Amino acid sequence: MQYKTHLAVSLAVGIPLMSCAGDLNFPNAMALCAGTLLPDIDYPSSYMGKRNKFISKVANKTLGHRGGTHSLLFAVLVYAFFVWIRNLYFAQAAYFVPFWILCGYLMHLSEDSFSKDGVNWLWPLTKHKAKSGGKFAYYSTGKLSEVLVFLAAGCVVLLELKLAYDGNLKSLTPGRTGEFLKYSIEFLKRVLCLKT
Repeated sequence: MQYKTHLAVSLAVGIPLMSCAGDLNFPNAMALCAGTLLPDIDYPSSYMGKRNKFISKVANKTLGHRGGTHSLLFAVLVYAFFVWIRNLYFAQAAYFVPFWILCGYLMHLSEDSFSKDGVNWLWPLTKHKAKSGGKFAYYSTGKLSEVLVFLAAGCVVLLELKLAYDGNLKSLTPGRTGEFLKYSIEFLKRVLCLKT
């Protein structure tokens, strides 16, 4: 999946989640976007790879594309790194930034698991690449199927931004659904030792 599609899909899912958690702000939205782009650091032609050439080349040579950086192990390592950075440098207003980086990272892995190639979630324990889309619900990078995903997600993001501007974003997650999401996110924050 290309970076713009990753961003569109992750924002389409992430904006309502941040809203339910009371975390919808610019630093958290940028953290979600950064997290969703990070796994492709292992591909030198990717958005992140072009901006971090040395790291990208090393990651590509040692791990390959969709190798280690597309695994739960690396998601945990990235999360731990950003918690460490947060504890050293971040202001209190950006306290949940590592959580949203992790969410973006996991969204990227979920999105890539719908590709024809799948994702090796349990690297290095296994070589099996999980494919979430089955035989019918998958996309091919750069093909019409990805363009359709991008357009659909882009429309959803535009709708969410309009609802947010009008103060009606919570209408996407009404009643018990919104409460369930809110408490689920709060639970995850507590489990990840992020609650102040």
